[in-house]
Amino acid sequence: MEKIALLVTEEQKETIYSLFGYYNWDVNLVDSDNEIAKVTTKSTQTSDIVHEEIEDEIEQNQFLIEQDQECEECPFCFCKPCITSENNRQMWWESEPQGRHQRNHSLRKEKYKYFWTVMFHREAWKDDRYLMRKQAALERDPEFKNYTWYQRDIMPNCVLKLVRGWHPNSENITYMGHLWE
Repeated sequence: MEKIALLVTEEQKETIYSLFGYYNWDVNLVDSDNEIAKVTTKSTQTSDIVHEEIEDEIEQNQFLIEQDQECEECPFCFCKPCITSENNRQMWWESEPQGRHQRNHSLRKEKYKYFWTVMFHREAWKDDRYLMRKQAALERDPEFKNYTWYQRDIMPNCVLKLVRGWHPNSENITYMGHLWE
């Protein structure tokens, strides 16, 4: 592994992080004291969760995308603007809907992972309203009723609608919905 030193603007830094996030590459940040903060992304088969490990001393290096306070907040994802807004367009977004197909579920799953990461970097999963929504969903399911925390997150309806529009199921196949719905 090679070490590369870069002096970049905030915009360039965000672009680099987006590129690395797109390819699921690791980023090792070195602060002025040559302490390394490792930012890793990995997905597990059961949860598809991105884990980020950062040393406490260098927490200021964490990649966070600020909400635009001038925009209207989405009631589903709690982001300003909505995570599916053209303002948040990513290079992996579809330019037009694909045809109906029985294998589109695997394409949707890939897009859901990308949206999970985008929402993670906006701290949407930490929003108190989202956490209350998740807890209420857990309490509705008898299997998870006594859980205080569960690793899966509930993808907001705005994301479901957009991604299902990109990759629709065949006519005779219904959407699975979420584990707790």
